[in-house]
Amino acid sequence: MHKNVFSEGRRRQLQVVSVATVFVVVAAVLAGLVAGSINTLTATADAIDDGRARHAAAGALQSLRKQLGATVRDNAYWDDAFEQVNSDGRVGWTVENWGSTSADYPLYDTAIVVDSRNVPVIAYRNGTPMNVAPAQFFNNFELLLKAARRAGPTDPIPVHFVHSPAGAALIGAAAIQPFARDSTIKSEDLSVLVFAKHITPAVVAEVSKSFGIEGLSLDPHPVAGRLEAILTDVEGDKVAAFTWPSQAPGTKSYAMVASGLRAAGAVLVIFLCGIAIVGVVTVRNLKASESRARSRALRDALTGLLNRAGLLESIADTSAEANSNNADIKLHFIDLDGFKGINDAWGHHVGDELIVAVAHRLTETLPETAIIARLGGDEFAVVTVEDPSLPASDVGHRIQVALKKVFEIGGRTIEIGASVGVAISPSGKIETVELIRRADIALYRAKDLGRGVTVDFEAGFDDDTNRQAVLEAQLRTTLETGGIDVSFQPLVDAKSGSICAVEALARWITDGGDNIAPDVFIPLAERSGLIDQLGLQVLRKSLQAAAAWPAIDLAVNVSPLQLKNPRFVKQVIDALQAADFEPSRLSIELTEGVLISNPEQARRAIDGLKAKGIKIALDDFGSGFASIGTLRQFGFNRMKVDRSLIAALDHDQNAGAVLHATIALANALDIPVTAEGIETEAQAEVLRGSGCDALQGHLFSRPVSAEQITEAYFVNSSRAPREDRSAA
Repeated sequence: MHKNVFSEGRRRQLQVVSVATVFVVVAAVLAGLVAGSINTLTATADAIDDGRARHAAAGALQSLRKQLGATVRDNAYWDDAFEQVNSDGRVGWTVENWGSTSADYPLYDTAIVVDSRNVPVIAYRNGTPMNVAPAQFFNNFELLLKAARRAGPTDPIPVHFVHSPAGAALIGAAAIQPFARDSTIKSEDLSVLVFAKHITPAVVAEVSKSFGIEGLSLDPHPVAGRLEAILTDVEGDKVAAFTWPSQAPGTKSYAMVASGLRAAGAVLVIFLCGIAIVGVVTVRNLKASESRARSRALRDALTGLLNRAGLLESIADTSAEANSNNADIKLHFIDLDGFKGINDAWGHHVGDELIVAVAHRLTETLPETAIIARLGGDEFAVVTVEDPSLPASDVGHRIQVALKKVFEIGGRTIEIGASVGVAISPSGKIETVELIRRADIALYRAKDLGRGVTVDFEAGFDDDTNRQAVLEAQLRTTLETGGIDVSFQPLVDAKSGSICAVEALARWITDGGDNIAPDVFIPLAERSGLIDQLGLQVLRKSLQAAAAWPAIDLAVNVSPLQLKNPRFVKQVIDALQAADFEPSRLSIELTEGVLISNPEQARRAIDGLKAKGIKIALDDFGSGFASIGTLRQFGFNRMKVDRSLIAALDHDQNAGAVLHATIALANALDIPVTAEGIETEAQAEVLRGSGCDALQGHLFSRPVSAEQITEAYFVNSSRAPREDRSAA
C-alpha cells in the first residue's frame, strides 16, 4: 500500500517535472522567438528610418541643385541680360542686377560674370567685390565654364558642389543668351553667369528642418557611426558630405520596454502585445515621416502648391474617383498675361512675390475642393470635379475676375490678367497625358486670341494644330530654298502722280500652288522662330530688285520680334552693302506695338539704323495709341496714315476733320505723310488737300512684280504699272 502511494507520488512528481520541463522549454522557445522577433523588428525599424533619412538627404541635395539651376537659367536666358553684357554699360548693369543682390539673396551669395575669354566682368560675394580671382577661389572653375557653354537651351544647367576657402559651396553656371536662342550665335562667344551658394550652418539647419533630418551637419571627412550623403564636384569627386546620426527608432523603442521585459517574464503574452503596439506605432511614425518627405517632393517650393508631379498624381487619383461616380474632370491651364514685362521691369524678386500673391488669390477664390498647382514660371493649373447633370461651373470666369484685380507688391500697383485653356475628361476616362495636351492646346488658342480669354478645347483644334504643323514645315522648307516671293506696291507723288517709292510685300505660294496670305504665314513665322529668316530674305530680295530703280525709294515692313534680335541692325547694313544700295533710299516701317511693349529696345535699334542713314517710318498711325510724344521721342522720318481713317471718309461726316487734324499734326512736326488704302479719286483729292505728299492704294496700283515695276519705271515713269491700273 505504501509502495503504491509512493509510486503514485513519484508518478505525479514526474508529471510535474515533465510539465515544468515542457513549460520551461516552451517558455525558452517562446522567449527565443520573442527575442528574435524583437531584434528583427528593431533592426528593420532602424533600417527603414535610415533609408528614409538617406532618401530625404538625396532629395535635399537634388532640391538645392534644382533651385540654383532654375535661378541661373532664369537670369542667364534673358534678352535684356544678353544685350547688357554685350554693351558698354555691362559692369554697372551686372553689379546692380546680380553683384549687389548677392548680399542678401537667399538662393546665392556669390555672383560672377565672365566674358567669352573667361575674363571676369564682375565677381561679387556677399554684396562686395571678391579679392581673389574666381578660378583661384573655386576648384574646377574652368571646367564649370566649359560645361555651361556646352549646354544647349534644353539641357540641364550644370550645377555641382565645389571646394572654396570659405568651405563647400553649390555652384551653377549658364551662358548668357537670348530667351529664344539664335542659332547664329556661337557658344564660345557668349559670356557666362555663375551663381554660388556656400553651405553655411544656416543652410544646413534649413535643410535639416525642411527635410526632417535630425543632427544634420556638413563634414569634409567621413565620421564613424554617422550616415552620410556625398556632395560631388563637376568631375564626380567628393567635396564633403552631409552626415547625421542614425535615430534608431526601433532600438529606442526596445530600450523603452526592455525593463518591462525583464520584470514581466510571467506575462509574456501581454509583453508581446505591447511589442506589437510599439511596432505598429513605430511603423506608423515611419510612414508618416515618409509621407511628409513625399509631400515635399510633390510641392512647389515657392508657393507651396502642388508641382507638375503632384498635379499628375492628383489627376490620376481624381480620374479613378470620377470614373466610379460618373463625374467629369475639368482641367484649367492658366498663363499670366504680362508677367514677363513685370520681371523685365522690376526684377525676378518682384516676379516671385507676384507668383506667390497669385497662388494666394487662387486659393482664396476657388472652392476648397479645387486642386491648384503651379507648373513652373507663370503657369498654373486648376482641377475641378463636376457633376455633368448640373449646370457647368464658372471656374474659368472666376479665375479671370480674380486675377484682373490689382496686386499690391512692395508699394507697387500691378495689373495682370490671365489666358485660360480648359479641357474636360468625361467620367475621368481621358488619359492624363491626353487631358493635359488638350488643355495646353486650348491655352495656346486663348493666348492667340489676346489677354483675358478663356477657351474650351474643341475637337477641331487638333485639325488646326495639325494644319499649322504642316504649314510650318512647308514654310521652313520654303525659306531654306529661298522660295518667298516679293511684290511691290507703288507710292505716287501727290502732286505729280509719278512713282516715288515702293513698299515690299512678302508673298508665299506653296509647291502645291496654294497662295498663303501674309496675315497667316507672318504670325506663323513669329510663333515658330522663323521671322528673322523670313524678314532677312524679304529684305535681301527687295534690295536686289530695287537696286535697278535708282530714283525710287524702298519701304520694308519689320516685325517687332526682329527688333529684339541684337544682330538686326548689322544684318540690315550687311544686306545694303551686298546689294550696293544707298541707305538713304531704304525706309524701315514699324508699327506702334513695338514702341509700347519695349521702348528702350526699339530706341536702340532705331538709333542704330538712323545712324547709317536709313529712314524710319511709323506705320498704321491712327489705328492704336501712338501719341505726339511717340512721334517726337523716336524721331520718325515719315508717318503712314492708317487705311481705316481713309475708309471712314465714305461713311463718316467727321472723318475728314479727323484725317485733316492727323495730317496737320505730322506737318507741324515736319514729318512727311503717306496715306495708304486709297480706293477712289475722291479720297485722293481729300488727302492731297490735307497735305499728304505720297499716296498709296488700289486706285493707283495693286501689288505687282519687280518686272512690272521695272517696265513702269523705264517705259513710263510717270504712271503706275498699266496692267494693274485696269485691274484696280
